[in-house]
Amino acid sequence: MKHFALSLLLAFVVGQMSAQTLESDDKYFTAEGPFCIGATIKFKVDDSNRFTEFSWNGGSFGTDRTFETSFDAAGVYTITLSGKFNSQSFSDEIDIEIFKSPEMAISIDTTSQRVKRVFTDTAEHTYKISTYKWYFGDGSTDATEKTTTHSYAAAGSYTASLVLTDEHNCTDSVSETVVVEGLSTIPNVFTPNGDGQNDFFLITADNGSKLTLEIFNRWGYRVFRRTGTENIVWDGYNPQGTLVQPGTYYYVITVEEGSTNYNPLNGYITVFY
Repeated sequence: MKHFALSLLLAFVVGQMSAQTLESDDKYFTAEGPFCIGATIKFKVDDSNRFTEFSWNGGSFGTDRTFETSFDAAGVYTITLSGKFNSQSFSDEIDIEIFKSPEMAISIDTTSQRVKRVFTDTAEHTYKISTYKWYFGDGSTDATEKTTTHSYAAAGSYTASLVLTDEHNCTDSVSETVVVEGLSTIPNVFTPNGDGQNDFFLITADNGSKLTLEIFNRWGYRVFRRTGTENIVWDGYNPQGTLVQPGTYYYVITVEEGSTNYNPLNGYITVFY
């Protein structure tokens, strides 16, 4: 699905494209592209042309030395220019071939770690692709070929986009939404009193990441430490096997190197019975 923001992005990219120019056989006027579906093509009378009245494509004569148009289908089109000055006149034409935009389709690998994604251009292209530009929705970009990878630094929803330019300087774009999940909501209170309700302090990762949870009391003494994959549970007991005293404790959550790259988290958890 295409987005307004991406349309602005695409307009910027098109603006950076190098112009293509064709010249009529008799050098009376030129055509400046890119020669692509939907692109504005500018036709201009040569500056050295001394004629003063012009007719574009059989229209009325006037003084316009430029003419702009676009085409909504691929094919070969003929643009004619007639000119006159007093009793003198001329007629000239340019044949231009309009090319379709690149085929667009991307896939996002969801089997990899959820913060690390593999992006692939899966379209079968009619023409050779000259440039790839990936936009990941978090301010990062990558200019590469059909496949690239990107790791997101935080959970969230991102709009990833691919902009392609082919050998005819035709450009198009496509976007997909990437949802990156993070840690589950971290509770700020629990009651390990065995009543079956809110008895545990539970931390959940999203994709098999290896987490370490540490709990400290108000004097900085560590009362709990455990490393695990996906779920870590503290039942309120200290290393001596007894329940901690009611009060406020400090937690630190870190992610093992090589797992998803969440930033370390810390905060407070209140225990009461």
